[in-house]
Formats: sequence, structure tokens, C-alpha cells
Amino acid sequence: MNKTYTWKRAAIAVLVLVSVVACGKSRSVKIVASEVERSKTPAKLPADIEKLLKTKHNEADLRQAIVLLEQFSNENPQYQDVKVTLCRANYLMGDGHLWLKLTGDADTDAPVKAESIKFYDAAVSWCEAALAMNPKFRDKVVKDGLEVEKALDVLDVDDIDALYWRYASLGKWSRLSGFTTILANRSKFTAMVNRVRELEKTMGKEYFYSATLRYDATSNALSPTGDKKLADKLFEEAIKKHPNYFAVRVLYAESRLKGDETKFKSQLEYVLKGNAKSLPEIESDQIVEQRKAKKLLDEM
Repeated sequence: MNKTYTWKRAAIAVLVLVSVVACGKSRSVKIVASEVERSKTPAKLPADIEKLLKTKHNEADLRQAIVLLEQFSNENPQYQDVKVTLCRANYLMGDGHLWLKLTGDADTDAPVKAESIKFYDAAVSWCEAALAMNPKFRDKVVKDGLEVEKALDVLDVDDIDALYWRYASLGKWSRLSGFTTILANRSKFTAMVNRVRELEKTMGKEYFYSATLRYDATSNALSPTGDKKLADKLFEEAIKKHPNYFAVRVLYAESRLKGDETKFKSQLEYVLKGNAKSLPEIESDQIVEQRKAKKLLDEM
């Protein structure tokens, strides 16, 4: 009798989980047939866009940069790097400028989160457009009708930026869309990050300040069933590898250290006292992370 009861409870749990996952919010993949050939050289952006991108830690400048970049990309569709830049610009709007406006009040935050979802969705779309510059990938998705995650094997090193930032953007979009959406997309996150790992091996080096290591840390930290001790270990390892990459310290503090005031303050104060120019290629992103660190400290 007990075995039967246990089996029934397990069966019900599985059915409930399947139902919950099925209720997750979905988004349409915007990849279409195209004869545009990917440029072998990066785009030379107009001076006004370059200037705005250097000051994208200012919200107004980033919003204007996105408008001008969209226009440039539509007129010059051969540049994969511009599409990735648009993906990351939209991501920064959601993860940076709009995140800084969150107050913790549901009514006040609702329109901010709604706008964030739109920016994350745009980020995913631009990265998908960048991936579609790979003709083998595009054919698998458009002609063969495969899901994006079933076509990742044909992506190459040139696609790693678009692939990683699609994962990052889809992850943020899913989290704001609700727990069921995260569950529904979890296998997609794993597939994309695993392909990034494979491309790292091809390159013979890690990608973007230990990106895959941060994924392992974050997934364990945020998942209800994640290994929290392992998450802490991996965060510490990522910080040791790249001590001046501020985002990992902010994420570590926010996701794991709120119950340890000393460690929480230590990580965030390091960010505040750090030099954003120590990583000049992402200086604006670093400045935004410093603002996020200050917000978290102010909210203690």
C-alpha cells in the first residue's frame, strides 16, 4: 500500500511539473531566410554611434545608441558584429539601467519589469539575427525547421559572441517572465552554454572572463535544487581568475551573500573602490556594475 501511494504521489508530481512547464511563457524565434553574406571584417561605425557607445553607462546615450545602431544595421545587414552590439546594448538596458530603477514595490516595479522584458526580448532577437549570418545554421532553422538548440552544432568560433549573449539575454527574459518560463527554457540554457564550452576548446582559451564558469556558479546559486556550496566555490574561482571583472562580484553578493554581511560588503566595496578602466573594453559596463553595487549596499 505504501509503495503504491508513493508511486502515485511521484506520478502526480511529474504530471504537475509537466503542466507547470507547459504553462511557461514562450517567445517566437525571429530567424528568416536571407541571402546576405556575412562580412569578413567588422563594421566601421559612424563617429556619433562610437561616441554614444563609449558613454552607454548614461541611460539616455544608450537609448540613442540603440536607435542609431538599429538604423545602421538595417542599412548594412552584412555585419554580424553590429547585431551582437545591439544584443548587448539591449541587455545592458535591462540588466543595468532598468535594474537600477527597481524599488522592491510590486506596483512601482511592474512597468520597469515590463520594459525590461521588451529589451531582453530585443536582445535575444538581435543575437538570433547574428547567429543567422552563419548559413549552415540558418538553413537548419529556416529550411529544415529545427529548433535553435538543435542546430547549435554548426556554429563556429565566429558565432560565440552571439551564442553566449543569446543565452544571457534569454535567461534574463525567462527570469522576469516567471518561474515556469525558467523551467521551460532550462534545457535551452544548458545546450547553449555547452556549445560555448566546445567552442572554448576550439579557441584554446576561456570566453569572456570565465563565462561558462559563471554560468555553473549562477545556476547552482539560483536553482532551488542547486548546490550552494559549489556555487560559492565557483564564484570564488571566477573572482580569483578575473578580480577586476565587477559583474561576478555583484552577482555573487546579490545571489549568495545577503546572509553574510561581512562578505556581502567586502565584495561590493571592492567593486565601488575599483577602477572601471582596468578593463577598458567594457569600461561602461563596469561603471554600471559599480552603481549596482552601491544600490545593493544602500538597501542593506
